[in-house]
Amino acid sequence: MLIALSFVAGPVGEASAENPTREKCTCNLNPDDPPEDGAWVKNASACWSTEIREQNWCDVVVEGLQGPQSSSAELLGNADSPSGLVNILRSRFDNFIKVSEVEGSIVNLNQATEIVASRLKENDVLVADCVTAFVGGKRGFVQDGDGGVVCRVSESSGWLRLEIPVDGARIAYMVAPVP
Repeated sequence: MLIALSFVAGPVGEASAENPTREKCTCNLNPDDPPEDGAWVKNASACWSTEIREQNWCDVVVEGLQGPQSSSAELLGNADSPSGLVNILRSRFDNFIKVSEVEGSIVNLNQATEIVASRLKENDVLVADCVTAFVGGKRGFVQDGDGGVVCRVSESSGWLRLEIPVDGARIAYMVAPVP
């Protein structure tokens, strides 16, 4: 089940007691960590986000909610297979696109689909390295790839964040570690 949330980022009041960090299904257009503005889906364990800094806009599509069924389990089981990981991420991205087609998107979805498929394939080793770091609990891992792709494992939260630039936007996939 996918749930869509759209939010125009803007300043917020005092931060809550828990630190959302940038990787935890947030909408944070500035790379500050902890975020100083934006939105956070607190009960999500995996999500996709489209971020457009120039328009102060982002949307979040929740892929998985916190609970016994982990969105990261399938990734963990394929950490040693770059092509398997690309297929999993492509399938999850296709679900994100289906929601975006229904709800609407500020980016060209056909172009985004082509670019993301190409970038994932070009960066299959980077994705595998990042998921391996994620599985191994290597917080602070950051690797830049071809075409502006960046994958990191948060130092503070352990979440994985994969960023893919698309048509003036940044599409990010965020997933929680297995508890």
